Amino acid sequence: MTHIPKRFILVDDDVLNNILTKMILKKSFDEVHINVFTVPEDGLEFMKSQPSHNKPNGKIILFLDINMPSLSAWEYLEAFELLDASIKERYDIYILSSSVDPKDINRAKENFHVKDFIEKPLKKEILLNMFGS
Repeated sequence: MTHIPKRFILVDDDVLNNILTKMILKKSFDEVHINVFTVPEDGLEFMKSQPSHNKPNGKIILFLDINMPSLSAWEYLEAFELLDASIKERYDIYILSSSVDPKDINRAKENFHVKDFIEKPLKKEILLNMFGS
Protein backbone atom coordinates (compact mmCIF):
# COMPACT_ATOMS: atom_id res chain seq x y z
CA MET A 1 0.00 0.00 0.00
CA THR A 2 1.13 3.51 -0.73
CA HIS A 3 0.02 6.91 0.53
CA ILE A 4 0.23 8.95 -2.70
CA PRO A 5 -1.83 9.75 -4.74
CA LYS A 6 -4.83 10.12 -2.50
CA ARG A 7 -7.35 11.92 -4.69
CA PHE A 8 -9.12 10.54 -7.74
CA ILE A 9 -11.91 11.66 -10.03
CA LEU A 10 -13.77 9.15 -12.18
CA VAL A 11 -15.70 10.51 -15.16
CA ASP A 12 -17.55 7.60 -16.72
CA ASP A 13 -21.22 6.96 -17.49
CA ASP A 14 -20.74 3.24 -16.71
CA VAL A 15 -21.94 2.85 -13.12
CA LEU A 16 -20.68 -0.73 -12.78
CA ASN A 17 -17.19 0.22 -13.95
CA ASN A 18 -17.17 3.09 -11.46
CA ILE A 19 -17.99 0.69 -8.63
CA LEU A 20 -15.20 -1.68 -9.71
CA THR A 21 -12.69 1.14 -10.12
CA LYS A 22 -13.53 2.54 -6.67
CA MET A 23 -13.03 -0.92 -5.14
CA ILE A 24 -9.61 -1.28 -6.80
CA LEU A 25 -8.54 2.20 -5.70
CA LYS A 26 -9.61 1.60 -2.11
CA LYS A 27 -7.75 -1.71 -2.02
CA SER A 28 -4.63 -0.17 -3.56
CA PHE A 29 -4.19 3.05 -1.58
CA ASP A 30 -4.57 4.25 2.01
CA GLU A 31 -6.83 7.23 2.74
CA VAL A 32 -8.13 7.47 -0.80
CA HIS A 33 -10.69 10.14 -1.73
CA ILE A 34 -12.75 9.46 -4.87
CA ASN A 35 -15.27 11.69 -6.64
CA VAL A 36 -17.40 9.93 -9.26
CA PHE A 37 -19.30 11.65 -12.06
CA THR A 38 -21.52 9.78 -14.51
CA VAL A 39 -22.30 13.06 -16.29
CA PRO A 40 -19.08 14.54 -17.77
CA GLU A 41 -20.31 18.13 -17.46
CA ASP A 42 -20.67 17.60 -13.70
CA GLY A 43 -17.03 16.50 -13.55
CA LEU A 44 -15.92 19.67 -15.32
CA GLU A 45 -18.02 21.85 -13.02
CA PHE A 46 -16.53 20.12 -9.98
CA MET A 47 -13.01 20.77 -11.28
CA LYS A 48 -13.84 24.45 -11.85
CA SER A 49 -15.44 24.81 -8.41
CA GLN A 50 -12.48 23.59 -6.35
CA PRO A 51 -10.83 26.56 -4.65
CA SER A 52 -7.35 27.25 -5.97
CA HIS A 53 -6.07 28.07 -2.47
CA ASN A 54 -6.97 24.53 -1.32
CA LYS A 55 -4.26 22.68 -3.23
CA PRO A 56 -4.07 18.93 -2.62
CA ASN A 57 -0.88 17.10 -1.75
CA GLY A 58 0.22 15.68 -5.07
CA LYS A 59 -1.81 15.67 -8.25
CA ILE A 60 -5.45 14.71 -8.50
CA ILE A 61 -5.78 11.74 -10.86
CA LEU A 62 -8.64 11.91 -13.36
CA PHE A 63 -9.74 8.66 -14.99
CA LEU A 64 -11.73 9.64 -18.08
CA ASP A 65 -13.85 7.35 -20.24
CA ILE A 66 -13.93 7.95 -23.99
CA ASN A 67 -17.48 7.13 -25.02
CA MET A 68 -20.16 8.90 -23.01
CA PRO A 69 -23.58 10.03 -24.24
CA SER A 70 -23.38 13.78 -23.60
CA LEU A 71 -19.66 14.53 -23.95
CA SER A 72 -16.85 12.34 -25.26
CA ALA A 73 -13.40 12.31 -23.67
CA TRP A 74 -12.15 14.36 -26.60
CA GLU A 75 -14.78 17.05 -26.01
CA TYR A 76 -14.04 16.90 -22.28
CA LEU A 77 -10.36 17.48 -22.99
CA GLU A 78 -11.20 20.44 -25.24
CA ALA A 79 -13.20 21.98 -22.39
CA PHE A 80 -10.37 21.16 -19.95
CA GLU A 81 -7.94 23.02 -22.20
CA LEU A 82 -10.00 26.20 -21.70
CA LEU A 83 -9.73 26.05 -17.89
CA ASP A 84 -7.39 28.33 -16.00
CA ALA A 85 -3.80 27.08 -15.77
CA SER A 86 -4.07 26.99 -11.96
CA ILE A 87 -6.79 24.35 -12.34
CA LYS A 88 -5.12 22.34 -15.10
CA GLU A 89 -1.84 22.02 -13.22
CA ARG A 90 -3.61 20.16 -10.39
CA TYR A 91 -4.61 17.16 -12.54
CA ASP A 92 -3.04 14.16 -14.21
CA ILE A 93 -5.44 12.67 -16.74
CA TYR A 94 -5.59 9.03 -17.79
CA ILE A 95 -8.01 7.68 -20.36
CA LEU A 96 -9.69 4.60 -18.87
CA SER A 97 -11.61 2.91 -21.66
CA SER A 98 -12.78 -0.41 -23.02
CA SER A 99 -11.95 0.80 -26.54
CA VAL A 100 -9.31 -1.22 -28.33
CA ASP A 101 -9.44 1.00 -31.42
CA PRO A 102 -5.84 2.03 -32.27
CA LYS A 103 -7.16 5.47 -33.30
CA ASP A 104 -8.45 6.07 -29.75
CA ILE A 105 -5.24 4.82 -28.17
CA ASN A 106 -3.08 6.98 -30.44
CA ARG A 107 -5.30 10.02 -29.99
CA ALA A 108 -5.03 9.66 -26.21
CA LYS A 109 -1.26 9.29 -26.32
CA GLU A 110 -0.93 12.33 -28.61
CA ASN A 111 -2.94 14.59 -26.29
CA PHE A 112 -0.70 16.81 -24.20
CA HIS A 113 -2.94 16.51 -21.13
CA VAL A 114 -3.27 12.73 -21.19
CA LYS A 115 -0.61 10.82 -19.28
CA ASP A 116 -1.59 7.38 -20.61
CA PHE A 117 -4.30 5.13 -22.01
CA ILE A 118 -5.49 2.35 -19.67
CA GLU A 119 -7.76 -0.46 -20.77
CA LYS A 120 -10.79 -1.25 -18.60
CA PRO A 121 -11.14 -2.70 -16.11
CA LEU A 122 -8.53 -0.96 -13.99
CA LYS A 123 -6.24 -3.44 -12.26
CA LYS A 124 -4.21 -3.08 -9.06
CA GLU A 125 -1.04 -4.12 -10.93
CA ILE A 126 -1.51 -1.21 -13.35
CA LEU A 127 -1.90 1.22 -10.45
CA LEU A 128 1.22 -0.07 -8.75
CA ASN A 129 3.17 0.30 -12.00
CA MET A 130 1.84 3.84 -12.41
CA PHE A 131 2.38 5.07 -8.86
CA GLY A 132 4.83 2.65 -7.27
CA SER A 133 4.14 0.08 -4.60
